[in-house]
Amino acid sequence: MKYHSVTCVSFSWLLFQFGRTEVIDNTLNPNFVRKFFLDFFFEEKQNLRFDVYNVDSRSSNISKFDFLGQTFCTLGEIIGSTGGRLENSLS
Repeated sequence: MKYHSVTCVSFSWLLFQFGRTEVIDNTLNPNFVRKFFLDFFFEEKQNLRFDVYNVDSRSSNISKFDFLGQTFCTLGEIIGSTGGRLENSLS
């Protein structure tokens, strides 16, 4: 399996794709290397959604990938976690 994560950022009701990680081949526990830099506003709740896909082709069209699941958190949860790393289960 090849895994690919898509990061989505939500501001109130607006949701947009912020970025994509590299594709990780043949693992059930991918460790993504690509970093994303977001502005953190202490007084605002900045919701994040992470979508994970199984990639079977070289296409960049996300509709061609198999959706594996998603997880939600806030940017504040990541900032406040040890080493800026947060692990969540997919739903």
